[in-house]
Amino acid sequence: MSFGIANNVKSEVRVCTPDLLMDALNAPRVARICAEIVDAFEAYLRGETTHEEFETRKNDLKKLLPIITPHATFKKNRRKNEDAIPSGLCMYDLDHIENPAGRWEEIEPRQKELGIVMSHITPSTKGLRLIFIIPDGMSLEEAQAWMASQLGDKVYDACVKDYARCSYVPPMEYVLFLDKD
Repeated sequence: MSFGIANNVKSEVRVCTPDLLMDALNAPRVARICAEIVDAFEAYLRGETTHEEFETRKNDLKKLLPIITPHATFKKNRRKNEDAIPSGLCMYDLDHIENPAGRWEEIEPRQKELGIVMSHITPSTKGLRLIFIIPDGMSLEEAQAWMASQLGDKVYDACVKDYARCSYVPPMEYVLFLDKD
């Protein structure tokens, strides 16, 4: 179950090793960038910036973060669906939720049953991302719909159904669960 990792959205993707993942999660730069995203959101809440200014700042900062490609690695080290080598993993995204850690507490007792290998709060701090093993015979899209039905979610980010889709790496403090195997 190999997946990819890259320095940022524009970088070449390589196979992610446990050491590369841990280095990215523990990188001071990642923690600093995510803290800047939180600061930008707080400035928006205080009325110091507009929602549009916050979204622009957040998106600019996220582009500086390392990424993983949970769905695949790539033959030519570029995130292109035609070069994908499927990993057997699927990413499930819940966006715009107020308490991602609380949502994870509801899901966590079923972690093993659902095949979840990683759970983390997104860099915006307003989302929860689950990475799980695709049930046998399912496509990415079917696996996401299956997870939504298992969790009783009517709304989830269904735009993550291609192999080239990436996930921004959060700081380790945002990781709620990580299966070391």
